[in-house]
Amino acid sequence: MGGTWVIANPNAGGGRGNRVLAELERVLAGRGVTYTLRRTEARGHAGALVREARAAGADRLLIVGGDGTIHEAASGFFPDGGPRDISSREPASSQEPALAREPAIAILPVGTGNDFHRMVRAPAGIENAARALIEGIPREFEVGEARWQGGAAWFVNLIGVGIDVEVLRRRERFQRFTGLLQYFAAFAAALRSYAPVGLRVSLWSGERETLKVEASVLLCAVTVGPSIGGGFLLSPNARPDDGLLDLFIVERLGLARILRYLPGILRGSTAKRRGIWQAQGTRLKIEAADGERLSFELDGELIEASTPFLEIEVRPAGLRILELPEGKA
Repeated sequence: MGGTWVIANPNAGGGRGNRVLAELERVLAGRGVTYTLRRTEARGHAGALVREARAAGADRLLIVGGDGTIHEAASGFFPDGGPRDISSREPASSQEPALAREPAIAILPVGTGNDFHRMVRAPAGIENAARALIEGIPREFEVGEARWQGGAAWFVNLIGVGIDVEVLRRRERFQRFTGLLQYFAAFAAALRSYAPVGLRVSLWSGERETLKVEASVLLCAVTVGPSIGGGFLLSPNARPDDGLLDLFIVERLGLARILRYLPGILRGSTAKRRGIWQAQGTRLKIEAADGERLSFELDGELIEASTPFLEIEVRPAGLRILELPEGKA
């Protein structure tokens, strides 16, 4: 095997990222894997380590962390860019060179939600992460590009506006819980005081505008994969290799209707519900109806009140993720 790097966030999952390293090193040594181990030391460091690994000629990476770590690591593959208007131009995939795809990535999920890992065809656990690193076959995953007034970033699963921002602000209060339970505890706390935001949302498929919504919104989420919050199935039909982003909008709803809808959403039901919009497309624009600045989240990273609009589009084949061959998972 060529150069192999392990990039680990020791603080992921409340310190679980650090606790698994001794066992991971034992497993890799037992399989004869020679590798470079680097630990993240600060927010954003994973991206710098990926750039360092690429410069050193690494061809496979194992990322030890949660969705936030993977989000940071992905930034090490992509060029920076300034804001631009995407509402009336050719899709970037037809005009711009392909994003860098080397090295391929295996995942050891040790975060709180691990929604990105739910898109990967490999079971969790140290042994399976090691197997994916050694035996895995690269599968191309798309990513999303978000641009706003004065900024730009990539996301590997989620960009969210609305109550999801309030949930993120409150999640640290519920560290005793994990995964979906933590999300729901924070969601219940946020719901008591959250005021829906007025948004204008436009969706395109190629050059054709396919949806326009203007409403008071509880949640507006754009995803690459099917779930957020540790398994909350907003878009069960979402696929990370279909060249599409999935839009999920919940308008202002009363508590009774929210409680009535939740079980179906958790089960991944695609039944139509009044006040909920679900659609797929290649590009979107989200604007604050009152022109005020929006807060939003990118894969768990909170961006506070920075812009009156977001422009979002899909980047096909942005990452290569190592998955176990079918029948070996």
